[in-house]
Amino acid sequence: MGAITQAMHKEALARGVQIETDAEVAEVEIQEGCATGVRLLDGRTIKANQVVSNVGPKLLFEKLVAPRHLSQEFTRRVRGFKVGSGTFRMNVALSELPDFIARPGTNCQLHHQSGIIIGPSMAYLEQAYLDARGQGWSNQPIVEMLIPSTVDDSLAPSGQHVASLFCQQFAPSLPNGESWDAHREQVADLIVETVNQYAPNFKQSIIARQIHSPLDLERKFGLMGGDIFHGALTLDQLWCNRPFMGYADYKTPIKQLFICGSGTHPGGGVTGLPGYNAAREILKAI
Repeated sequence: MGAITQAMHKEALARGVQIETDAEVAEVEIQEGCATGVRLLDGRTIKANQVVSNVGPKLLFEKLVAPRHLSQEFTRRVRGFKVGSGTFRMNVALSELPDFIARPGTNCQLHHQSGIIIGPSMAYLEQAYLDARGQGWSNQPIVEMLIPSTVDDSLAPSGQHVASLFCQQFAPSLPNGESWDAHREQVADLIVETVNQYAPNFKQSIIARQIHSPLDLERKFGLMGGDIFHGALTLDQLWCNRPFMGYADYKTPIKQLFICGSGTHPGGGVTGLPGYNAAREILKAI
């Protein structure tokens, strides 16, 4: 997926687009009901005829748009918009490929270049969910492993690899007001032990690891509740209800402020459709 954004970056620069990163937005600037630009945390203001937001709707309207610009009814809808993901993410650097009991060998094989899912039975999947409901995380989590260095050797030194672990089930908020900060390392160890049951060399092959609990995902990437889809993909938040009834056309109550991304129709999944659809509506409005 990183290659997709790099290709977009290259094409945008070729067309004269100015791209700036590490420039966190503090607030959308609004005058007389119309978006006029954004104010950055460093104090700078960037003026624009149209502002397009790719962050989740809940983050946009609860953190970046001042409440005085929104009606009580719209604010109620924003508060009711459901976010929250049962995922815990890890990235690991490996000295060798996992040696799976079911598919032995640390030489690169077809399964190393595929999505590897640890979730051996329906009972296993159900228990993972029940554990998370009770204590906040699964004792034996569902783990999906991808090893991108097996198809792109520029990602790691020769003979070494990087892998991503997409893990479920984990509650966005822990019971009894506990913080993920107090449990993230413990849970990461649990995930490693789970994989090690199926690939006994996995634990010893880890050179370094990067941990993203649901709380880390919110703080680092702005994913409210750790929600990678910017909002629950439930029936009441799909189609004309995504993100809110009456605002499925990528427009907002603020003139010249548009939304796109996973929180809009048709949702997440790396299709590019939310951005494509939003671009058509923005061009119509110019």
